[in-house]
Amino acid sequence: MSSSSRQSVLASSVRRTILASVCAGVFGAMVPTSAVLADEWPSRPVTVISPYNPGGTNDIVARLVANHLGQSLGQPFVVENRAGAGGQIGVNVAISAEPDGYTLLLANNGALIVQSVMRDPSPYDPNNDLTAIAKVADAPNYLGISTEVPAETVPEFLEYARQHPGALNYSSAGVGSFASLLAEALNASAGIDIVHVPSNGSAAALTELLAGRVHMMIDPVVLSQRDGDRVRVLATTHSERVPDYPEIPTLVEVGGPDLAITGWFGLLGPKGLPAEVVDTLQESVDSLLADPQAQQALANAGLVPAFLAHEGFQKLLATDQVSYQKVKESTNLELN
Repeated sequence: MSSSSRQSVLASSVRRTILASVCAGVFGAMVPTSAVLADEWPSRPVTVISPYNPGGTNDIVARLVANHLGQSLGQPFVVENRAGAGGQIGVNVAISAEPDGYTLLLANNGALIVQSVMRDPSPYDPNNDLTAIAKVADAPNYLGISTEVPAETVPEFLEYARQHPGALNYSSAGVGSFASLLAEALNASAGIDIVHVPSNGSAAALTELLAGRVHMMIDPVVLSQRDGDRVRVLATTHSERVPDYPEIPTLVEVGGPDLAITGWFGLLGPKGLPAEVVDTLQESVDSLLADPQAQQALANAGLVPAFLAHEGFQKLLATDQVSYQKVKESTNLELN
């Protein structure tokens, strides 16, 4: 073979090698992002948005979940409180984030369902704008009143409210919070007029109740005052007595209206979150709720562990929207 021929063959071989490398790079770049994430996620810290201020029930759950995820998945999961507009600000941060698994949302049905149903126009559709990962806990709510109100039982309190329309007020985590929905449902169903005084989160609302500046609150955090002398915990709005607190009757048992709309807390992510990330997260949440220490931490906050995996949780978002629409129509409650 002549020298020129050998050079031609060598050049051709080099070109084939280069072409093969380029093709490998191109096709490698075409590997789905989810496959890459499955191998690498999480490779850096993850932000968990809590759409309320620190110290409230949502914040407690968010930090419990984030701490466990960090320990089980080997990267920091950092809670970021993005409060405002009844939870809308934090929810919208999560909706607009990249669906890469590095921004998650720990929220309740107040921020997700109440805000989306009760506002016109609706700010978002949680069932279609977010990926449901796992429900973490149910949130039985408790009706607490200030000891300054001359009532010892639910019937006495409702009768006092009827005799003093507009003279009593209630606190909540904010306009459009789940607690405000329950209180307005109580107003409508019991024929009373207790005025809403919204606070900047459930912790702040409880402070107002303890100080006697408001008269009523319906929230899981009320349970923390069951042994104190500033608040009377009269009943739970749950459909049945909570096993950890069997001495507290249901609202219906003691002559009140049926407000058996249970709150919940869950972990979500932006729409389009890779299935591998969802699976990893929901498995970790499931393992958290099997831990007796986590169960006790939730019980101390008045919550009940209630794991629901991705598909069931996604369906819950849709069915709750329908249920809350009925509550809206029965109470004429609309947030503007």
